[in-house]
Amino acid sequence: MNGGMQRCFHIMHQLAKHFELTAIIHQDKKSFLKCVEEFPAMAEAKIFSTQGVEVKDALSLFSDRLENALRSRWYQRELNRPADGSLIKYYSILTQLLKSKKFDAIILENLATLNAVKIIRRYDKEVKIIYNAHNVDSNLAKAAFDRKEISLGQLQGYHDFENNLYKNVDAIFTCSDDDRKIFEEMNRGQLKVFVVPNGVNIPERKYDEAVKEQIPRFLIFCGSLWSVPNAEGLYWFCKKIWPLILNEFPGLKLLVVGIGTLPGKYSEAYNTPSIEFSGVVEDVKPWYNKAAISVAPLLTGSGTRLKILEAMGMGVPVISTSIGAEGIEFTNGNQILIADAEKEFANTVIQLLNDKEKRISISKAARKLAEEKYDWNVIGQNMASFINNAFIPKIS
Repeated sequence: MNGGMQRCFHIMHQLAKHFELTAIIHQDKKSFLKCVEEFPAMAEAKIFSTQGVEVKDALSLFSDRLENALRSRWYQRELNRPADGSLIKYYSILTQLLKSKKFDAIILENLATLNAVKIIRRYDKEVKIIYNAHNVDSNLAKAAFDRKEISLGQLQGYHDFENNLYKNVDAIFTCSDDDRKIFEEMNRGQLKVFVVPNGVNIPERKYDEAVKEQIPRFLIFCGSLWSVPNAEGLYWFCKKIWPLILNEFPGLKLLVVGIGTLPGKYSEAYNTPSIEFSGVVEDVKPWYNKAAISVAPLLTGSGTRLKILEAMGMGVPVISTSIGAEGIEFTNGNQILIADAEKEFANTVIQLLNDKEKRISISKAARKLAEEKYDWNVIGQNMASFINNAFIPKIS
C-alpha cells in the first residue's frame, strides 16, 4: 500500500528465491500468503505472524501503557531506551526462533527494529545483522525539525543513532548510492554498506495507451497520501503549478491515486473538479493507462521514489523535481524530465502534453532503464551475491 511496504515485501520475495527464509510479520498469515498466487517463491518461506500472539510474562501485573512501556524496556534490559510496541509483539516469536535455529543473517526493518539487536546478541553473538535503511532518517528528521514538528533533542537523537549504526549492525542496505555515501561518512567507513535500490515488477506489457493520445486528458500522481513528502509535494503542485497548466489545457484532469487522507490544512488547493482522488485501488495499471504523464513533484525526502520506477515500468513518462528523482540513474530529457521551479515545472508539463513523439520516446527509454537496472529479479540476484560473499560460510 506504500513504498516502504513494497520494498520490504519484494526484498523478502527475492530472499525467498535465494535462501531459506524465515520472516516475522505483523499482518495475519492467511491474508499475507495470498501473495503466493503472484509470487510462488513465498510458499517456501517460514512465516510467523504476531497476530493473536499473547504477551505474558512477569510484568503482567501492570496494565495498558505502563505495562507496555515497562515490558519493552525490560526486554531490552535498558530502562532509558524508548518503549517499542512492535518489539512487545514479536519478542516471544523472535526469542523462540533464536533458541531453536541457527541463522546466517538477520535483516531488520526501520530504526525501531534496531531495539532487537541486544536481544539477538543475547542468543547469538555471531549472526550477521543487516539494517535495511529505507531512508536516511536523520535527513527526514531535519526536515521535520525545520517544520517545528520535532525538538532539537529528537533531531540529535536521530543523528546519534545513525552515526553509531556500526556499533550495532554488520551491514546496511540503502536505496541509493547517495544514501550509501552518507551512511559511510556517518559511520566513518566502519560498516559494510550495499545498495539495494528500490525496484519494480516489470509488467509484461506497457500501460501507455494515453501516452499515445494526440490530445491528452489525464495526468497522474500516485503515492501514499499519509507520506509527508507526498502531501507537501502534491500541495505545492496543485496550488502553484496546476493552475498554470489548466490555463493551457482547461479540460485536463489530475488523477490522485493512493491510500490515505491529506491533512486538512492542504484542502484549499484541491477544491476544483479538475482533481480526482481515487483513494486506494486494487490495481494501479488501469489508472496509469489513462494518464499521458506521471508527476512526482517532491520537495523533501530521501531514498528512491517507487512511484517513478513504477511509472517507468508502465511506460508512462515522468516529470519530477531533482529531489524526487534522487537515487535513480537517469539522463534528464531521455528517461525522465526534471524541473524544480514552479513555472519551469508547469512549462515542462505543457511542452510534453503538446509533444506526442517526445512522450513516446521517453516512455521507451524509461521502460528500458527500468528493465535493465530496476527489475526486482536483477536487484535480488545482486543482493543474494552480496550476502553470500560477505556473510554465508563457504562449504569446503
